[in-house]
Amino acid sequence: MRRFFLKFQLILEAALLFATLILVGVILDRYDYRWDLTQEKVYSLPPVTSGVLKELSSQPVEVYAFYPQGDDARRGLEVFLRECQRYHPDLRYYFYDPARRPGMAKKFQITQPATILIRAGEREERVVDPNEEAFTNAFLRILHPRNVDVCFTSGHGEVQLAGEDPTSYQMFRVALEGYNARIHEIVLLRDHVPDVCQVVVVAGPRWELVPGELADLKSAFERGKGVLLLLDPMDPGTGQSFIEFAKSMGVSLSENVVVDKTSRIVGGDFLMPLVSQYFVNHPVSKTMKQATFFPLLRSVQPSSDSIPGLEVVPLGMTSAGSWAETDLAALENGYATFDVEKDIAGPLSIAVAIEQKTDDEKPDASGVQPTGSSLSPAGRMIMIGDSDFLNNSYLNLSGNKEFGLRIMQWLAKDERFVEVKKPQFKFKPLMLDVPKQTFLILSSLVMYPLIFFIGGGLYLVIRSRRS
Repeated sequence: MRRFFLKFQLILEAALLFATLILVGVILDRYDYRWDLTQEKVYSLPPVTSGVLKELSSQPVEVYAFYPQGDDARRGLEVFLRECQRYHPDLRYYFYDPARRPGMAKKFQITQPATILIRAGEREERVVDPNEEAFTNAFLRILHPRNVDVCFTSGHGEVQLAGEDPTSYQMFRVALEGYNARIHEIVLLRDHVPDVCQVVVVAGPRWELVPGELADLKSAFERGKGVLLLLDPMDPGTGQSFIEFAKSMGVSLSENVVVDKTSRIVGGDFLMPLVSQYFVNHPVSKTMKQATFFPLLRSVQPSSDSIPGLEVVPLGMTSAGSWAETDLAALENGYATFDVEKDIAGPLSIAVAIEQKTDDEKPDASGVQPTGSSLSPAGRMIMIGDSDFLNNSYLNLSGNKEFGLRIMQWLAKDERFVEVKKPQFKFKPLMLDVPKQTFLILSSLVMYPLIFFIGGGLYLVIRSRRS
């Protein structure tokens, strides 16, 4: 009978232990929690990210992540999304392999892997090759919804916005619409610049604009709108209207083509300069980390004659091994040789940003700071010596898409952007003076061993007496 009870007790304890393990597993699966014990909180969400998620917690959010099955970044993203769920309990995420689920990829218009689609109600944001900063700003745009109207001009041989042709802007248009931009096509002679347009884009015109059209662009700039001019190199003697217009804005638009033989090192072409030097004090370029490639580019730089009320700054520079070739006829025949007397040695500016500067922040004669201003909002303009870097062939090359989207964001005055700085481990060497070093050595080599020696001796004495 006693043996039976012992067996029953053993079975009961095993069953209780098994049930306990199941209960603990259920609790851990349902209530996932992590403790970040590092002093810098390296493994926690930055405060700005967690704050945005808490503000967004009133509405459900769905995250669709399209990653290949064996992508190593998938696991890290899942850990990040789990951490996001701590601050937004109604956040759900789903992973799909675009190769195994082509129907889902087609439904959501996914054209490349590592694409994230974030949905909250009727709002939708897309992130490609995500990081914490990109996620935070996507959540911020959902939290503060806003539509941006972008108007592309037509009628001068500009780049087409639709079509699978490598030279069209179809993919860039999809990227803009993913950021809730509404795209319009306008004809300047007929439509001028409608009030609905927040940004006007003249992309790769083949023919010159008439004075009235250039006046419309300048008027839009003076009314506080954003203007983007993507001006490819033209035949010698042509494009003078653009050169004169740029000069009136404090910009020197040169008749040349940038040659950069160092581009061959990274698999590029002599006529496709690599730009990796960015102006760190401008919102468009200060956080750019990837290089950009510009096929068939002309130099664009601030003019030596400044225009009062306009601030003109370069955004990106070519390498020191580049130069601006002025002999375009020889270049067409395949000859590119640096001429010290005619050509300009690099680094060369390839894009400039222009912004109106008003006096509304200056004190008046009495020294009193004005509290209000009736001045028109400051206009913004960007000129780049190439339009091909945003077409279907080159958009996804290195940082081209990121640069294009940052340009549109700045021109539209979309301030829904925060810089997220990931905490890093800090190197903190232990600096000890001589007394502390002596105490550390004595405690490690004498005091601690002595404590264990005395404790062990006492244990042996007590045990021998009891026995």
